[in-house]
Amino acid sequence: MPVVDISVIIVTYNSADCIAACVESVLAQTGVTAEVIVVDNASADDTLARLKPLACRVIASPENLGFGRGNNLGFGVSTGRYIYLLNPDAKLVAQNALAELCRQMDATPRWGMAGTLILSPDGHDESAPATDYPGDRHIQRDFSKLPGKLAWLMGASMVIRRELYEKLGGFDPAFFLYSEETDLCLRMRELGYELGHISEVAVSHIGGASEDPRDPYAVSARKLRGLLLFRVKHYSPEDCRFLALRDLRRARWRMFWNGLLARIQPPRSKAWLKHRQYRAIWEVTREHLATKPTK
Repeated sequence: MPVVDISVIIVTYNSADCIAACVESVLAQTGVTAEVIVVDNASADDTLARLKPLACRVIASPENLGFGRGNNLGFGVSTGRYIYLLNPDAKLVAQNALAELCRQMDATPRWGMAGTLILSPDGHDESAPATDYPGDRHIQRDFSKLPGKLAWLMGASMVIRRELYEKLGGFDPAFFLYSEETDLCLRMRELGYELGHISEVAVSHIGGASEDPRDPYAVSARKLRGLLLFRVKHYSPEDCRFLALRDLRRARWRMFWNGLLARIQPPRSKAWLKHRQYRAIWEVTREHLATKPTK
């Protein structure tokens, strides 16, 4: 039986509009032995129907596990030397992308995981790897002795060594969506490995395809809950409280100001959207400060 070089895991949720293009970009890859595993998080649209004619393994979860737990489920049935995580609203640009990922990971053993170039649909560079952690300029913890210069990678497109994914236990299941990749990257560096960036491999990424664009409240609340969990896990209680109070003050002022502007602008104006965004931050932060976070 041939050795599988790389297992591609794609976690979907209401991804009917983009999943076929994503999987087809993987199936078109050359110069590598790959398997495609799609974990569907109880989609309510036609995602599963779009997957039926495609040569991939589909795991239909009866519940929405979130991003991290969904990838962990896919990892459990994977066999590849490398694990490549790809968002369903992304697609590989070149047909040698997976082969290039394997080649560069083989050549750079100090990398535990690596990200790729992520392009917006119009072809512009969307996001570079982060070199710092959220709010780290305002906290006591010193990250400077961790290996490498990169702090974390975008979960939309990243490759991980199989043995290290297993050693880390994959994604922390406490995270549902957002900041789980930041946590995994930090734990990888704490294990003694650098994070790499493979700019020769590019994916085209829509971003936020499964989110509701009509009201940013829910998305903003989910992002902050993930961030708060990351802070509680990796920062001191004093620093967590300082950052939360800072968030609260900034959100309260911006919520108030944009709320006033929204009253004199058309429905669902930019000011109204910002008001909803900052209201979510204000309410979630108040809720967080009213509890006693534990590591």
